[in-house]
Amino acid sequence: MDAENLTRLARRRATTVEYWCRDSNLAKVETLIRPSAATGALAASFQLTATDVVEGYVTADALNDAIRQCRLKQGATPVRVRLHVTDGLPAGEGPMPLGVCAADLAESNDPRERRAGLETLQQLIDEYHRKEHQA
Repeated sequence: MDAENLTRLARRRATTVEYWCRDSNLAKVETLIRPSAATGALAASFQLTATDVVEGYVTADALNDAIRQCRLKQGATPVRVRLHVTDGLPAGEGPMPLGVCAADLAESNDPRERRAGLETLQQLIDEYHRKEHQA
């Protein structure tokens, strides 16, 4: 298994939707989502530049509640919130696992994001194989 094949198998696992949001509601958005490991202070782990866009994951069931509570508007600029909408989230708290974020970046139309996702996925795959052979 390599990063390209894994990306193909996990394709369209999440839908990405972008929203405008008032500055005063950004902190509230952050409490309602599971942050992406590819943004904020963790962007450097993907060799990406940190931005002020709030990015994270939310279940399809919780999306409408987040839109209503934070008054998110789709199709308006500037984009302040980017949500990856999925049917389920992995157990745990804090940022989403690096592998999940890498798989989503690997599907990006932005060449830098795609490369960062594929490289991170391949590093995780290689690390897994090294650990497997040591056991």
